[in-house]
Amino acid sequence: MANEDCAQARPELYKGDDLYNFARLCAFGQNWEGANDATLTYITSHEEEHCAQAYAISVSALVHMRAVDLAVKTAREMLNRLPYDAEVAYALRDLKNYLTQASNPAALPLARDEFPSLMNALKQGAPLKAVHGDAVMGLGVLYESAMQLAFLERYAENDEAAQTAAAEVARDLSSDVLLSAEDRLRVYGTTRRYQLLGTHLPDVKVLRALQSPAAKAQIDLNFASATVLVLFPDWCVECRTMMKTLTKFAEVNRDTPIHAYGLVFADNSVVLGDAAHEQNLKLLAGTQTLVVLDTTAQVLGATDYPLGIVLDSTRTIRFIGMLPADAFNGDGYISKVIVNMVKTTRNMSLPSTKGN
Repeated sequence: MANEDCAQARPELYKGDDLYNFARLCAFGQNWEGANDATLTYITSHEEEHCAQAYAISVSALVHMRAVDLAVKTAREMLNRLPYDAEVAYALRDLKNYLTQASNPAALPLARDEFPSLMNALKQGAPLKAVHGDAVMGLGVLYESAMQLAFLERYAENDEAAQTAAAEVARDLSSDVLLSAEDRLRVYGTTRRYQLLGTHLPDVKVLRALQSPAAKAQIDLNFASATVLVLFPDWCVECRTMMKTLTKFAEVNRDTPIHAYGLVFADNSVVLGDAAHEQNLKLLAGTQTLVVLDTTAQVLGATDYPLGIVLDSTRTIRFIGMLPADAFNGDGYISKVIVNMVKTTRNMSLPSTKGN
């Protein structure tokens, strides 16, 4: 209905709040062209109250329309034109995440452009609020968004630039700032994940394998050309679904060889009782999933799921980060991560794209 209402009206018929609400209606109805037209009309009218939100809708609409270059250009315009507030920070964070998971090289220069604004926000030692509206970005998320530059520089083999960015982020989050429990967890997890890059995988205690009664309850100690691990709590439905495509990916790439394992743990913060956990684990039967201790999440710095880790043949962590739902589908994100690793190591065959 929202899509139809959007299609039957024109942005020039509205002004002010009505125009912004019309843009939101179009976005809700996934009429992305209509949403973008309405937001551009709002932005060019020089209205201030919803300008940041209008830019955010426009960037999202352009991504859905596959006009990614224009989305990046619009995001930069937003960054340069508006005060850096929570609305701007969230819009840029979402776009950086999308670009990263699409293996789009525009993620790195965009992160570089935003970095000074993120540093200024971190120096304030308080959550970043929206100039207009109720949006708030906590210090933990600010820290994580700023540290994304260090990760991207590292993946681009710019180790010195990565170390400089990480040191600046750590310095600008003052040690005397009182962090909430959630912020502390996110700061710790982000720092821990960054520290793991370039190091050997810590020992992971495996309790049992879910693929079959005969499957070995271990990560193959021959780390082959690459090993992919995906950590998640047993309640994560999207993660459990991913294990089916992960298993196919592992089977198709067995001769490369590339290993792939899910690492699932029981999370009592969401699911209570052994019976409930066992029911979740039954849904993973037949997949290349290993049950691990719940302390594995802290060891690997996990704060969001599914958390992906890619190791090279020496057991060294070359990638660690969130995975999109289609990471193992065809020429998906994981294949692209491994191919990028190949370009820097030149020591393995390319992964197959037949795993979907």
